[in-house]
Amino acid sequence: MSEPIYDNLPRKDLLRQLGFGKEVKRAEAHLCPFCGMPIKMEDFRDELSRKESRISGLCQSCQDEVFK
Repeated sequence: MSEPIYDNLPRKDLLRQLGFGKEVKRAEAHLCPFCGMPIKMEDFRDELSRKESRISGLCQSCQDEVFK
């Protein structure tokens, strides 16, 4: 299983270097990096969506928009 973004120091450092500091801070606070809404595992519709959230930090709504 992929390590959650908020626990993965090398990934966070890379994202910060690329200019995504605000998004990393949101993910560390268990907020969606895109919209800033709280991440709650019960809001995801299936295991694939929960897995994607652990990788990217995105909420279900933002995943729906990104992966149309």
